[in-house]
Amino acid sequence: MSLTRLQVSATLAPRALPSFYVAVTESTAISQLRLVDWNLAAEDLATVLYDVDGDSGVFADAARGTDGIKDVAVPTSTGGSRWVLVTADPGALPFFRTFLVLTARAGLLVRSPVAYSDFETRGEVIGDASALQAAVDAAPRAIDVTIENVGSRPSVRADAFSELSDRQREAVVTAFEHGYYRHPRETTHAELAEELGCAANTVSEHLQKAEVKLITAVVERQS
Repeated sequence: MSLTRLQVSATLAPRALPSFYVAVTESTAISQLRLVDWNLAAEDLATVLYDVDGDSGVFADAARGTDGIKDVAVPTSTGGSRWVLVTADPGALPFFRTFLVLTARAGLLVRSPVAYSDFETRGEVIGDASALQAAVDAAPRAIDVTIENVGSRPSVRADAFSELSDRQREAVVTAFEHGYYRHPRETTHAELAEELGCAANTVSEHLQKAEVKLITAVVERQS
């Protein structure tokens, strides 16, 4: 078997998702979820740690209102926690459990984080390409899986830029290309908003959240 790295995306029908995922998709307070760790070893218990890009309270409340969720823990932090730990009956997480079972049976390794937004999930799988194709063929019809990229070796662990949501990444790149980070600045939030097709305050929010992530990553790496 040859070692292959596969970037995989899956478009999900709403019926394949827990109701709190659907609630998050419909909320403007959250732009992306990242599954950073999980334990599905027990047949009657699933534990998943989420990194919430947005209002973790909205996500936690939606999870608490979902059948099959046993506990939702949000660590306290003066700056507001992005982490949410969810303990649930495995049946309350139908897509995630199906995805992990299919990949495990195919002898594949799923790397974290697994990102979710707008009824689509993305992640990296390590193993044999033909084994992944067999797992894709066995996936339920509610899950449309696409192999986005194939490489010969595992990627380096996600850098800070890859941790940004798609919209945050687009905002940062557009701002950079239009001289927002030059001194003096060569563009404004209003001009970037016209380029991105959104409101100026939305541009400001995307850039601020992206900058916090990028600067935090740099400082933490140095320390």
